[in-house]
Amino acid sequence: MAEKGKPKAGKTEYADANVTAQNLSRDPGVKAQHGSGGTKVVPHNRDSTVTLSIRQEKLTCPRCGESTIHAEFPDQFEAWMKCSSCDFFMGMSNDEWHRMENSPNINAKIKKMALKKELLKD
Repeated sequence: MAEKGKPKAGKTEYADANVTAQNLSRDPGVKAQHGSGGTKVVPHNRDSTVTLSIRQEKLTCPRCGESTIHAEFPDQFEAWMKCSSCDFFMGMSNDEWHRMENSPNINAKIKKMALKKELLKD
């Protein structure tokens, strides 16, 4: 019988975290680094652009409705939403992006933020 506070034989306390990391590494916007410790998820960086949410939903522009919007990350503190069809642009903090990216209705949240910032007409 395993002692209290120690993991059971054959299972580590990080098993669930490794499965989550492997699932997140399938997102094209999340880059994975491989090393001796297995797969480690690395957040978006300056070289990445995102066109899909974590749930693999295509991001749509709140102004024109096309799927030509993408998120860019110029530094670790901010995220930019840009549309190549209608030149829509919206900046936000990386924390705001992270909250939206992890929600099930990301496109509705993008539109709501654009309305709040008065970037869209009602």
